[in-house]
Amino acid sequence: MDHEDTLRARVLAAAAAAPSPTRIGERRKAAAMLLVSVVVALAIFDGAGGLGHAKARPLGTTTAIAGGWALFSVALSWIVLARGRSTLGREPALVFVAALATPVALVAWMPLFHGSYAEPFVRFGWRCLGYDLLMAALPLASLLVLRRGVEPRSPWALGAGLGAVSGAWGGVLVDLWCPLTNLPHVAVGHVLPIALLVAAGALLGQRVLGVR
Repeated sequence: MDHEDTLRARVLAAAAAAPSPTRIGERRKAAAMLLVSVVVALAIFDGAGGLGHAKARPLGTTTAIAGGWALFSVALSWIVLARGRSTLGREPALVFVAALATPVALVAWMPLFHGSYAEPFVRFGWRCLGYDLLMAALPLASLLVLRRGVEPRSPWALGAGLGAVSGAWGGVLVDLWCPLTNLPHVAVGHVLPIALLVAAGALLGQRVLGVR
């Protein structure tokens, strides 16, 4: 009993010595991590040539493509990140459906503009794929860290949603950079990276986001 009492006292003392994070502190940490993510993504975008890489496409078309996808990304972020009326957050089924709908929506959106202008060249899409993955990697890691240990139901579903959100916002910058809208290129360069991020988010989410 003496040993148990001593151990209990040590545990309680350690818990008391470790200050609980405040809500303001967590918000500042989240803001800092996301700000760094945005800066890194913009640096990659600028280093790749920025908006000038798509100068052969009409600026109005580029703005319409990226602007429409940005609106979708806002709606997706609201579904995945906002808690709604429940303290537990959105239903996992809704979050997972939204994640799966993201690459499908992109397939439907970008080819709508195909044929409205002459595409300047033909590319398979590897660079777009790589840039989207690079731009989305840090935001996904940040969101996983910020949401770690919070999902008691289906952490893999929340992880998939976080992967979709990260890939969708990375895709906005890729849309501003890339002047191509043909379906084969879109499938490899724009849709595939989001699908990979959804899968990676689900796998990492199962390990990181579940309540322990």
